[in-house]
Amino acid sequence: MTAQVTSAFLYVNDIVKSIEFYNEVVGAEIAQVHAEEEGGPISLAILRFGGFSLMLHPQEGHEDEFKDQRVGIGLHLQLRVEDVDAFHQHCIDEGAYLSVSGDPVDQSWGWREFALKDPDGYVWSVYQDKSDGKWI
Repeated sequence: MTAQVTSAFLYVNDIVKSIEFYNEVVGAEIAQVHAEEEGGPISLAILRFGGFSLMLHPQEGHEDEFKDQRVGIGLHLQLRVEDVDAFHQHCIDEGAYLSVSGDPVDQSWGWREFALKDPDGYVWSVYQDKSDGKWI
């Protein structure tokens, strides 16, 4: 039996701000935006990175589920790019908050990477694989 991860579902504080971040800074395609009723607030946004979907849902209305937790804690995501230095500069140019690691760093396992936080504190390891495919 084989399985494939196709999406991640993230609860966010400000869905419009998150959509803008993932579309404008990270480069995700906005695939779908849904509201419970026409003209109402956004209840779900689906953004695409190639064959992977990032599903954003407002945290509002789920306060009990997050009573003892903070959004963005406990999940670390990875984003592979062709040129990590160019992507890093793009993030700076877009005003993205690069709070975790600063400049890209060459790692012993063959990645060049930096960490990027989204508006809710979800951490993305943005990397370029220089290991000739040893690490995916």
